[in-house]
Amino acid sequence: MTKTVHGKGMPGWVEIVADDTAAAIKFYTELFGWTEQSIGDENFEYHILMNGDKTIGGLSGKMNPGQPSAWLTYLETDNIDATIKDINDNGGTTYMPPTAMPGGRFTIISDPAGSPLGIVESDGVFDSNGEKNGLVWFELDIKDKFLETVEFYKNVFGWDPETGYDTAEMTYLTVAPWIGVYTGPDFPEYFKNHSQWSVTFNVSNIDLFAEKAETLGARIEHVMKDTPYGDFVMLRDLEGAFFVGMTPNQSDKKFN
Repeated sequence: MTKTVHGKGMPGWVEIVADDTAAAIKFYTELFGWTEQSIGDENFEYHILMNGDKTIGGLSGKMNPGQPSAWLTYLETDNIDATIKDINDNGGTTYMPPTAMPGGRFTIISDPAGSPLGIVESDGVFDSNGEKNGLVWFELDIKDKFLETVEFYKNVFGWDPETGYDTAEMTYLTVAPWIGVYTGPDFPEYFKNHSQWSVTFNVSNIDLFAEKAETLGARIEHVMKDTPYGDFVMLRDLEGAFFVGMTPNQSDKKFN
C-alpha cells in the first residue's frame, strides 16, 4: 500500500471509545509507541492518536452510558444529508442527525447486519497508510444478511467489490484498496456472535506483539499464521474493544 486513498465509501477516520480514557491512552501508546494530543474541552474529552507524524485516529469517552467500548470505523461521503437518506432507504439505521466537527460533519449509523459505523463528510482526516504500527486494513465481518448488506454498501457508497474467496467455508470480498468483507457459516466466536467493522494494524512480529499486549492487559482471541497475506493476531483491549495485529507477507504487494 503506497498511499492513503480517500473518497466516498473509503475509510476516513477511526476512533477508540472507552470508559477509562486514561487507561486506554496508556495501553495504546505503550503497545504501539503512539503519542496523543488532547483537543477536547470542558464539554467533551477527545484525543488525537499519532504514529510518528501520521494521524491514526481519535480516542474519546462515551457519548452515552450504553455505548460499547469499541473501535469505530468512519466511511467518507461528500454529502452527508444525501447519504443519510440513502442509508434509511436501503435498510440502514441512523442514530443522530449530522453533527458538526472540526473540518466537517459526522453521524453514527448501523448497516442492515447491525454493524456500527460512522459517516464523515470531510476531505479525509487521517493519513496512516500501512506503515509500521499504522492502519493497514479494514474488515466488515457479517454474520447475517450478507447479500442484503453488501447491496447496502453498493447502493449507498458506490462500492464495487471483487470476490477473493467463495467456498463452502467462507466468502471474502475486497473493495479496493483496503477493505475486506467476510462471512462464513462458522462465524468465529471471537466476534461475539454479531457483525462488526474491525481495524487492523501493521506490526513487525505478531508473537512479540501479542506477548507485549498481554503484558499490558489485553486478551488474545485468536492467532493465524502463514496465511497468503501474512500472520494475524485477534485481540481485545482492557475494556474488550476488538482489533487486529498483522505482520504482512513481504511478497504481497497489497500490504507493502
